[in-house]
Formats: sequence, C-alpha cells, structure tokens
Amino acid sequence: MVPEQRLADLLTALARTLLTDAPIGELLHDLVVRIPQVLPVSAAGLTVVQDEREAHEIAGSDAAALSCERAQADARSGPGVEATRRGEAVHVPDLAADPRLGSLSPVLRTAGFAAAFAFPLGHGPHRTVGSLTLYRDRPGPLPHGAGAATAALADVAAAYILNARTMQDLRTTADRFRQRSLHDPLTGLANRSLFRERLDHAIDRARRTRRPLAILFADLDRFKAVNDRYGHQTGDELLSAVARRLVPLLRPSDTLARLAGDEFAILCEDLTDPADVIPLARRIDDALRHTFFLSGERVRITASVGIAYSGRGEEVPERLLREADAAMYRAKREGGGQHRIIDLREPERP
Repeated sequence: MVPEQRLADLLTALARTLLTDAPIGELLHDLVVRIPQVLPVSAAGLTVVQDEREAHEIAGSDAAALSCERAQADARSGPGVEATRRGEAVHVPDLAADPRLGSLSPVLRTAGFAAAFAFPLGHGPHRTVGSLTLYRDRPGPLPHGAGAATAALADVAAAYILNARTMQDLRTTADRFRQRSLHDPLTGLANRSLFRERLDHAIDRARRTRRPLAILFADLDRFKAVNDRYGHQTGDELLSAVARRLVPLLRPSDTLARLAGDEFAILCEDLTDPADVIPLARRIDDALRHTFFLSGERVRITASVGIAYSGRGEEVPERLLREADAAMYRAKREGGGQHRIIDLREPERP
C-alpha cells in the first residue's frame, strides 16, 4: 500500500513549486529523492527530453539510479526511453528475464536493480516530455496503488516542465522583441532609443564618478551620391561595411549606434581625460579612407565627425547630442573627412 498522507504531501509540495520559477533541475532532483520515501521502491530516476527526443535533463535519487538513467539515454533504449516514445507505462518486473533490454539488462542489474517501471511525463507518443522510472532491488510487480501514485507524480512533473518551458519561451520571445526594438536591423548596432538610454545612464554615472564622457557623431560624406550612382542596395551594403569597420576601433565599454540614415554615434564614458577620444576620431578617419569593395564596385567614402565633451556629468543629454551634431556639421561645412570638437567644459561663447 502507498502511504496516502506522504503522497498527498509530496503532490502538494510539487504543486506549490509550479507557482515559482525554481530551476527544472532543482525540482527534478527533489522529486526523485523523495519518491523512495513515499513509494515502496529502491530508487527513482527521471529524464526530460527535447523535441528531438534527446536527453536534456537527467536526475536520480542516488548514484545508481542516475547511472541507469544515463545508460538508457546513451543507448537510446530501455524502459524510460520506451515509455517516452510510446507515451504509456512500461513495466519490466524482471530485468534478468526480459529480452527487450538486450545489453542494457546487465547494466541495470549491476547497479543493483532487479525490476524497473517507467511512466511517461505526458500522454501520447507525440506529447511526452520524458519519463519517470522506479527501480526495485527485487523482481516482481509494483505493489498495489504504486502505479497510480507514480502516474500522478509524473503528471505533476510534466505540468511543471511544460510550464517552465512556456515561461522560458515567453522570456526568449520578449528578449528577442526587445533586441529588435533596440537595434538597427541593417547593421545590428544600437539604434537611437538604445543609444539615448545608455547616454542617460552614462550621465548618471558621470555625476557620481565625476569622470567626463564624450559623444562622437559621424556622418558619411556624399552618401547620397553613392545611392544615386550604385543604387540603394549598395548603399545598404556600405552602411553595414562601415559598421563592421568601426566596431573594432572601440573599447568594450563604448556604445556604437546607427541613429538614422548614414549617421552613426559613439558614446565614450568613464574617460580619464576627454582628449582621449581624439585618437579614436583619427582612427575613424583612417579606417573609412580605405576603399570598400561592394557588389563588385569600388566605393570610397569619408566621414565628418563631430565631438562633444561633457564636463563632470552636469550636462543634460539633449545638449550633448545637440553640440555633437553641431560639431559634425561644422566639419562637413569645412569640406568633410575630418573631425571638429565642441568642449562643454568651456564657457559658452556669447
């Protein structure tokens, strides 16, 4: 007989876990460890599979049960594997006498088991997520009531696993949409929204650390002429190629964004001295002077770069963006292919 109160307590504990975000592996381990305390079995094991039916999570109430679960996963055969495939319970009351096990039989018996009873996690051959297997150290059928109790435990475990997978899918989908909403689809760089978000955070940190930051605006010179001569597809290829050339020039803490069209922006924070970004501006000039080879065409381009230095974090984001943009247009008016600076640490001229 199965002690009903212990079983009820275990089912209640598992049901409560459904309301938490506990890791799947933690739940599975807790379940199989407690099963031999509730049911008349020697050990328990549990294997969760992915859609490709490959073992994904494996748990055992002890080392012997864990080794049996792993052996079945490696061999892709055994009671647990068969229960997962068929979506119904598989009983092997005598491991030594069942011809279905083949070479797996001595492995399970060497672990100290004489019988195994596997229950699917889920129902039907295409709806199972794994199996829960009970192991006994002597041959014979499961005691009365143990099968129904194990099926109930398997149903609760399957519900938790499916719930956990659904939540993970939702988080993955949300992360994917956030990634898309904050990144430029053409270049993969941060977009204006993400750049502004990071600029706000950078200014907050600058106020605390009293370390300056800088913004660089880079606008490609005569980009419209490239589109007019070679077509918009080549223009898009050029924007992507420019992004690839700029990324290696940056520090890991810098943020490179494509704000719109052919306009890029770089946020450099936590500077020792604002003048530290001058070498970066020069590297941008040099990197873009090399010919681009796009769809069989040789394309040459330069950029006008505007730089705005902050003081010690007192400037608002709008002013930094405005002044970097103004410095960029000054460079463009003076012929392009160069950089110009506006230093907000200096008093504004009347």
